[in-house]
Amino acid sequence: MSMFTAPSTISNYFNMIQMDETNLKSDPPYIGGAFVADRTFGGLSVSQAVNSFITLNPELVPHTINYKFIAAAKTKVPLEFKVNHFDDGKMASIIAYQTEKPVGMGHIRYTKDADHLDSSPFLCPDYIGPPDDYPNTIELAQSMEGQMKMLMEEISKFPLEIRPVESPLYPSSDVNRTCLWLRIKPEHQHELKSTDGLFVAMFISDFTILQVASEIYQKSSIKVKSGASLHHSVWIHEANLKPSDWYLTVVECEVISYGRVRLESYIFNENRKCVITVVQEGYIQRAPENKPKL
Repeated sequence: MSMFTAPSTISNYFNMIQMDETNLKSDPPYIGGAFVADRTFGGLSVSQAVNSFITLNPELVPHTINYKFIAAAKTKVPLEFKVNHFDDGKMASIIAYQTEKPVGMGHIRYTKDADHLDSSPFLCPDYIGPPDDYPNTIELAQSMEGQMKMLMEEISKFPLEIRPVESPLYPSSDVNRTCLWLRIKPEHQHELKSTDGLFVAMFISDFTILQVASEIYQKSSIKVKSGASLHHSVWIHEANLKPSDWYLTVVECEVISYGRVRLESYIFNENRKCVITVVQEGYIQRAPENKPKL
């Protein structure tokens, strides 16, 4: 488990600086990941990639994002994004760099009309109540011990108010899933622009997404050393999102093989409408087994 410091500001997370017709950058420092504190949180990289595309093309509406993490991005080095736009294919490619080294790459497919976005057939689990029905991570940490207490204390440092609903270790249903209510913390909401809703949703789309797989391992008495997001695919069903609203993430894992996991996540707004679907390939590294000495 990493140890990182809570950010004092998030204004740089959702503010892209245009350098020329195809290149943009953002200013560090960035929030780290749950496993490695000096490795930039993957959701921020995806969010800034989409933000870069929209900054250059405000009249276009992305509907599908495929992003591959190809190297660990550092938290104290500026992220730069190069956007190549292909008019005929209604697609753009994006490459993320740090000090001229590629750290991520992706493709964004788009439309010119938000009304063309397809609705999702997925329904919000009916047993899940509103955010106020659940304690936040700071409150939960006070009643926990050991590794789970440490986990709750660490993720509480994120600029998100987090209210866990269930997980494989703390189930409310017979399905292995993690569910969280999330929103940008009230003390940071004044830093958001009214147009940041989609970028906030991209930010939370990668948050604790590997937790469900990690806890499935733990249920089988398998210890986890680390993990990483590898390939992140997003389908957008609603483009007009409010940046300060609550969002419910429901993550399930049906495939775990040799440390590779396939995750499906559905993000619902406060009205229980699925606004984003995510499919991710991730990596879970098992901790070495302690073999008895002869």
